[in-house]
Amino acid sequence: MHISFTAHQASGSTSCSNLIEYLEKENQLQESNEKFFNSEFQCTDASSGIDGTKVLRDIDTNRGSQNFESSNFYMLNISPSAKELTHMESLAVDTLTKRGFDEDSNRENVYYIEQKDELMKIQMKLYTQDLMNEYATNFGREIYCNEEKLPNAVEKKELNLETDQIFADYLKEKGIEVDSKEETKSKQWIEVNNIQIIEQKGKSALIQLDLEEGGKATVFVPKTALQLQENGNYKLPENVYHAKVNEVIDKNTLSTINADFKSVSELKNKEKVFNFSIQDQRFKEPLTYSINQKDLTIKKGEYFTSEHLLKEKTNKAIQKAIDKEFGKDKERIYQELAHKKGFDLSTRPLTGDDLLWYGKIESSRTYKANDKFAVQNKNTLDLINKLEQTKGDKKEIKTLKENLHRDKETGKIIEGGDKKGGMQIHAHVVVSRHDKTMKNPRNKLSLSPLANAKESRTQHGEKIGFDRTVFFQKGEKVFDTKFEYDRPKEQTFNHYNQEKKELKGLKNEITGQVKGKATQFLLEHSGLSEIKQQISPVASIKKELGIVANIPTNLPKGVIDFAFKTVRAMGQDMGY
Repeated sequence: MHISFTAHQASGSTSCSNLIEYLEKENQLQESNEKFFNSEFQCTDASSGIDGTKVLRDIDTNRGSQNFESSNFYMLNISPSAKELTHMESLAVDTLTKRGFDEDSNRENVYYIEQKDELMKIQMKLYTQDLMNEYATNFGREIYCNEEKLPNAVEKKELNLETDQIFADYLKEKGIEVDSKEETKSKQWIEVNNIQIIEQKGKSALIQLDLEEGGKATVFVPKTALQLQENGNYKLPENVYHAKVNEVIDKNTLSTINADFKSVSELKNKEKVFNFSIQDQRFKEPLTYSINQKDLTIKKGEYFTSEHLLKEKTNKAIQKAIDKEFGKDKERIYQELAHKKGFDLSTRPLTGDDLLWYGKIESSRTYKANDKFAVQNKNTLDLINKLEQTKGDKKEIKTLKENLHRDKETGKIIEGGDKKGGMQIHAHVVVSRHDKTMKNPRNKLSLSPLANAKESRTQHGEKIGFDRTVFFQKGEKVFDTKFEYDRPKEQTFNHYNQEKKELKGLKNEITGQVKGKATQFLLEHSGLSEIKQQISPVASIKKELGIVANIPTNLPKGVIDFAFKTVRAMGQDMGY
């Protein structure tokens, strides 16, 4: 099973209209009338569908508190492997056989072929529903039970301030004092000459200060800390100005790193990073931080860096340790305070019913004009045509023709726009970034499958991130359970992952031909491992197909009547 994610590029458009239009055009290319479906799809009404205009409206209007520069939705591509599709086909054949349509007698029957295809689509819809339940569960997030009893924006701000103060006192009792954030709302403002704004990023501005003793230096300050005066100068809060002056001094002051050197790691750009650890009696585990080699000075086995960077790294390490060790205590304080004020912050686990998503099943794929094999074939065919016109070497022409890439199912020469051979049933799912249960955008959960799972948490203890490996594993487990599929070892994620590691280790030694085989292997073996994680209850596909009352059809009644006549003899005892 191959599952991939694509984020909405908000820089291109804030709407999903382009995506919906693309999926609707696929209908026209395939001469299909396939509609969208969602979590409400049921076998008892298999011909039901959702119009693209509703999908567009629902996804575009379901926004949270993120700005319009952030992704508002994601697309999942769910593609069973050839072996998985063959297994699904056998289940469809079995269902039709039980309904009186014997495969051997109906192999060329147009109605039989269509009904089998529709059963494949129904299976894909039912699997997608179960997979999206796992998608929701995999975030490990909680959603509010009673939105009407949540604090409003002003009340929440007051609640956070009180919580921060109580928590700060709680930490102080344990000997931990956290540096407060820069306060920009100061009563004392000072006018500073020769401030130059170099660039602005989000809520910050990079400015150049002209210091009396330190010369010119660049620092970041909050935009709200800058007030332009009529004479062209800027005013800054006095405390911010002095903090930035000290920052410049600290940047130019080397400080010894009094921590244990642990290891050296390497970034993707090959830059080395030195990892340090220091025992702090206030915490159960050592504080850890990393410093890039370019920011280090090493003398006689000792490590030095700027005092500013060392303070920054140490403070972040302390904050990380606080979040990990005392995060639940802060959440408890917040909850108790809210309860005293009459708010209801009770939550429950996020489920698939909270998601806003729509799926579309497609039964064919085409080779794009820029596909590797299509491009290579075009160049080869152009060369063959040129040689034939000039009566070139026949042996060379023969060799070129033999080297043309062909579809492994149909044997046809691959060209852009041609349909791919074999079964190509797959699903596209458009899923909103935000839940649909909360009505106030401020209360909606932000759910990104591309955010890596981390140990870090939000202000009140919620986990951040989505473990894609676990999701892929659960996707495999759901398929195997639902379809009673006995997955061979070579199709499991563990096998695939091991092969991938071995290929990666040899990537600088192998030839282009082997690289091509490695890439092909990864495309064909995107199966996922057997796992022990709990999955949501999954209904047997055989039972679900058994309750499909009417399998959808687009064929004229006359064609269907003819199909029934061809099987009437064998199906009379079953009511056909």
